[in-house]
Amino acid sequence: MIRRHVLTGALALAAASTALSGCGSEAERRTFPVEVTATRPSGANERGWTVTVESAHACLGPVRFFEGRVLLSSRSTPRFDWYSLIGGTAHAHPGHYLPGDAMGEVLTTSTVDLLAGAPLGDANAVTGEYGSLELTLQPPTASTDATGALGGHAVRVRGTARNADGGTVRFDAVADLPAPVAGVRFEKSLGMEAGRVRIAVDLGKWLGRIDFATATDPDADGVYTFPAGSQAQNALVRGVEDTTTYVVTWEEGAAQ
Repeated sequence: MIRRHVLTGALALAAASTALSGCGSEAERRTFPVEVTATRPSGANERGWTVTVESAHACLGPVRFFEGRVLLSSRSTPRFDWYSLIGGTAHAHPGHYLPGDAMGEVLTTSTVDLLAGAPLGDANAVTGEYGSLELTLQPPTASTDATGALGGHAVRVRGTARNADGGTVRFDAVADLPAPVAGVRFEKSLGMEAGRVRIAVDLGKWLGRIDFATATDPDADGVYTFPAGSQAQNALVRGVEDTTTYVVTWEEGAAQ
């Protein structure tokens, strides 16, 4: 039976090494840096809005790596997804995803300016076959968001959206998730080679389902927010939850 472990230091890593050696390969302890960055939206979204992002922040961590690979569901006849009524097109989702054994973790939590990019910390890990990761986005504390960039929320993005009819919406949107984003694809046979993991957040997918016309209640400066239960708010949460929003790659070589 596949077991899911949570690594909690050197003793847990040693246990993971033993479990892996029992499968015919001996794992070695190692560390590697993990960093996060973002890609900006390009072109109009599903609702015809072209978005210029002015700032994007998220409180990230912990990040946990697992051996289980992500197998996307496939159906000959697409099944109706009621979320399409409030958030746009349904996103790709894991089929029978099992995380399996834990391979590594970054336990630190920090607020990241996604447009600038930043390191998250070093993963305490073992060598072996990696298949996926789990990313936690959570409301910050005073210590993890000293400047108040997130306003107490897990995600905050600000910018301007325009459509072909001449509509313009300046927005300041926030989101919180009920659970970590699990089943993010990361397939790598990892040995002791130098390198780092890069997590690129696709802001176009974060904002890709939003009808900005459903934003309401502008402030004195004309900046709109997304009311709870609105199409805009539901679509933002769906975008942040979408596992394909996060593109994870292994970058060879020593960190610059």
